[in-house]
Amino acid sequence: MGTRFALILLVFSLSLPGLSSGSILDLDVNDPVASLLNEAENHFERGDEEKALEIYLSILDKEPHNYEALWNTSFIYTRKARRQIVYASQEAIYRTALDFARLCLERHPDKPRSHYVVALASAGLADDLPNSSERIKLIWDMKEYAYRAVEMDPNYAPAWHLAGIWHSKLANISRTERLAARMIYGSLPDGATNKKAEEYLNRAISMDQNVILFKLDLAQHYQETGQNKRALQILETILDMQPVSMNDYYDLKEARERYEQLI
Repeated sequence: MGTRFALILLVFSLSLPGLSSGSILDLDVNDPVASLLNEAENHFERGDEEKALEIYLSILDKEPHNYEALWNTSFIYTRKARRQIVYASQEAIYRTALDFARLCLERHPDKPRSHYVVALASAGLADDLPNSSERIKLIWDMKEYAYRAVEMDPNYAPAWHLAGIWHSKLANISRTERLAARMIYGSLPDGATNKKAEEYLNRAISMDQNVILFKLDLAQHYQETGQNKRALQILETILDMQPVSMNDYYDLKEARERYEQLI
């Protein structure tokens, strides 16, 4: 893979994290915007992400600063980008996701999800781009905003997962790759370790056992660091899980492929 190492973004199977925590339920049900937010959540939980996105965008037409609509719009665009098979379409959708994430951060810098979606979209776009100074900047942004999301809401499992992914990928770049990147595009962040990668990924799993991607990324980390026995143990647990979203089917397929490689 050379210096173009992968930064796997978080696309998980549970309902939107902010929504499931009750932030929408606390709103006045007689408020038309609150009703639309609830409707969008329901569509997402049923797997109709396009309809959910359509509703969030309609809310932003009425209330351009609406926090829930902004971060969820970015989040769904990031999920959508991952499923694209045409590079140009994927890059364009990641950039749209990042635009909404940055807008959310600009308008709601005190909210943890604002930082999380910037980190998430940055990771996705960085993984999609060839080596460049822009890609290096996105990798720095992923680290900065993932850590801010963790600090602001330490009970938010997806932020720990994203921090773990950052450590896993950056810790396993060779010195040669780092030197090449530094000479041409700019320095990559330091401080990544496999110990932290495993700690953070396991923490995310302990906080939510039902997310297939959390376990898949830990299995991938174990496999790529020569811990095949541990990888197999995690993959076996994944194969017993039931898919909920369309992304779960992709992740289960990858889990089966990895399992077959290792047995």
